[in-house]
Amino acid sequence: MKVLIITGGNSSERKISFMSAGEVKKGLEEFAHKVKLFNLKKGYKELKKILKKFDVVFPVLHGEEGEGGKLQQFLTSLKIPFVGGDPKGFKKGWYKISFKKFCEKNNIPTAAWRTVNNEKDILQFGFPCVLKSDAGGSSREVVILKSSDDLKKYLSQKLFKSGLKLFAEKYLPGIEITVSILQSKALPVVEIIPPEGEWFDYKNKYWGATKEIPHAPSLSLALKKSVQKIALKIHKTLNLGHYSRIDFIVSDGKPYVLEINTIPGLTASSLFPKAAAAVGISFPKLMDKLVKMALKPLDYSNLKRV
Repeated sequence: MKVLIITGGNSSERKISFMSAGEVKKGLEEFAHKVKLFNLKKGYKELKKILKKFDVVFPVLHGEEGEGGKLQQFLTSLKIPFVGGDPKGFKKGWYKISFKKFCEKNNIPTAAWRTVNNEKDILQFGFPCVLKSDAGGSSREVVILKSSDDLKKYLSQKLFKSGLKLFAEKYLPGIEITVSILQSKALPVVEIIPPEGEWFDYKNKYWGATKEIPHAPSLSLALKKSVQKIALKIHKTLNLGHYSRIDFIVSDGKPYVLEINTIPGLTASSLFPKAAAAVGISFPKLMDKLVKMALKPLDYSNLKRV
């Protein structure tokens, strides 16, 4: 097939998008697909000119530009087959405040939270907490606040002055895990172990000494089944399509949803490919499966765990 990978763009995750796109391209070429990269920084007008030359579009664009639903809406309006899902679901899942409201409405466990505008709001909310941007990704706009002293730190002040929508979330210590969905199947739970004394921030996601262990040995079988069930519910309700990844924290034995990755990292060492590898799906095979799925109608009738 002729596959167009949309990548790059203008977001703070531009570099990661290029990293993922390069590996996706190599993986697809192993299955004899003809692949071209398109940098969305060139604009939608230029993109529209070339779309009809391709059988499938594969958005590999992390951050708001790729995961917030605008690109999916554009492709849907032109009736272009693409790897992904419902633009409305992408929008609701990507924007963190709307996702928190979605979780509450659907009785999905998530940490206590409130929107904030300034330091006074944080003081009223209480410590420890996590300050987040509504449209942040790859943990770029996230600060853990342990006390009022942390409000004066550079990253906290940068967020307050950014003009972005912000919210505070109760800090929950525990075991970080993630559940990847491949269309109608929840892949094995992956346990994330950042370096001691650190957390799964931007540095540790891509360049740190984080350990990522498939089948989450620290969790009971019942708990793993529970988080897979929750992840499948989120994926199905939001119509996220061919794949997604949902992050959790297990605190005091209870799982809480942290966020959705509507376009998960797609380097061979990323969490989604690692979960697929745990059930025998190689990275090139995974990429091949995704583009082939894009040519078929989405089917949620057989959701299950593997």
